Amino acid sequence: MLAVCTAAMGLGCAPTFLVGYLGPDVRDSLDLAGAQLGLLVGLFYGATGATSLLVSRVVDPLGARVCIVGDQVLVALALTAAAVWPGFATLAVASALAGAGYAFANAGTSVAVTAVSRPEQAGTAVAVKTAGIPLGATVLALAGLPLAARIGWEGVALGLAGLLAVNAAAGAVLLPRVAPRAAGAPGAPAGRLPRRFGWVVGASFLYVLGSQPLFSWLVLTLVDAGVSRGAAGAISASGTALGAVVMVLAARRADRAGPRRRALTAAGVAATAVVGTALVWAGSHTALALLVVGAVVAILADLVGSGFAHGVAIDRAPHAVGRATAVMSSGYYLGALVSPLAFGAAADATGSYDASWALTVTAMTCCGLCFLVVHRWVRPPGTQPASASSQVAPASSSFR
Repeated sequence: MLAVCTAAMGLGCAPTFLVGYLGPDVRDSLDLAGAQLGLLVGLFYGATGATSLLVSRVVDPLGARVCIVGDQVLVALALTAAAVWPGFATLAVASALAGAGYAFANAGTSVAVTAVSRPEQAGTAVAVKTAGIPLGATVLALAGLPLAARIGWEGVALGLAGLLAVNAAAGAVLLPRVAPRAAGAPGAPAGRLPRRFGWVVGASFLYVLGSQPLFSWLVLTLVDAGVSRGAAGAISASGTALGAVVMVLAARRADRAGPRRRALTAAGVAATAVVGTALVWAGSHTALALLVVGAVVAILADLVGSGFAHGVAIDRAPHAVGRATAVMSSGYYLGALVSPLAFGAAADATGSYDASWALTVTAMTCCGLCFLVVHRWVRPPGTQPASASSQVAPASSSFR
């Protein structure tokens, strides 16, 4: 079951990998501008974020199997349509439909893996299934570029559609129809989220706003800097492959430490991502080696942060895993809607990537600060604030 969930996470966001890693081929084939490429990625994640608000109310009664299998079938059909009728309009519709389906898979996989995990292992289970995203990115970065040279990006899209169909069939057999609810914390109302949970949503929004360009724009940035497409894909793949391992190891260590410090650790991870992204920015003007080192550091931190963003949300609402994941995802994927479009538009408007990387560094810095607020004021059930329990949180907080 965990293998199906991990594959579902990676294959479910295949349309974004198609644009991110085969961006040069898609751009040249369809004569697209940078902002249009960014919009294709943004439409996927924007639809995911918007649909997550609906999913938060229906994921538990629908169950993991319906949510995950339905998404895999929908994305397979979307990729097939994009390959058979290539064009910006078709890709835009396919991205939006696939993104809407991904909201169900994202929440459904969290429900499935936490339902069969002990509470102290929930963070690791979520990290393992989330690792499907960098694993999928790694495979497409390494294999997609040479395959596209032979069969075109349309052929790669059809191949991904076939893999999605296989995983959908496996999910129909292996996944439970309705996952049992996780045991709630004493006194926690089932289905309700804690006060100030909006800070978790805000941290997730800023996290993706500052991390997503490393996945949708790094290859294009390297290619435009004179790096060959194969080398650019290998550089990105080295970060995502190592990141898939590191994010699981980091989650295991965080599980042993308990949920109390997970948000604080997430803030430290965000700070590391800021350093890596700043090196990418500086390296684009100084030395390619600096850019590569920064890219690997930032990708590793961003992938670890992805698992922590989901883990922090689940820590705060263990009695409503599906709803917490879906609500958190509304901010998470709203950031993914804004980020690639803003990055591409800024690059088009200025003729360089300087303003774009400056935006990503600023967003990730604010993300780290937001996680510090979560650590201080949005505690997991059964724990007390870091300071004396008699202190009261500011009533004027806008994230309630």
